[in-house]
Amino acid sequence: MLKLLMISLFWLQSLGSIVAFNAMVSIATIGLYIAYALPIFFRVTLARKSFVPGPFSLGHYGVLVGWIAVIWVAIISVLFSLPVAYPVTIKTLNYTPVAVGGLFILTVSSWILRARHWFTGPITNIDA
Repeated sequence: MLKLLMISLFWLQSLGSIVAFNAMVSIATIGLYIAYALPIFFRVTLARKSFVPGPFSLGHYGVLVGWIAVIWVAIISVLFSLPVAYPVTIKTLNYTPVAVGGLFILTVSSWILRARHWFTGPITNIDA
C-alpha cells in the first residue's frame, strides 16, 4: 500500500512539472548506475590482486571491461545531471546534482558517525 501511495505521489508531481519528473528519473537512473558501478570500481582497483574469479571469468579482459563500465557510468551521471532546457532558469534548472549530492552527504555521514561501528558485512562462505 505504501508503494502505491509513493508511486501515486510521484505520478501526481510529474503532472505539475516535466522538470520535476525528469529530475526524479535522473536521480533514480544515477542511483541505479552507481549501485552497479561501485562494486565494479572496487573490483578493478582495491581487489585486483585478491579477487577470486568464479566459474565464468573474462580473464585479463575483465579489468578492461570493468574500467569501461566505470567510465560509462561517470559519463552517464554527468549527462543526466545537465539541464533539460535552455535557457537555464530557476524553473528549468535540473536539481539532480543537488539531490544526489545531498543523498551522498547523508549516506557518508551516516556511515562515518554510526554504521561503521555495527555493520560487519556478509558472511563469506567461499574458501580462497
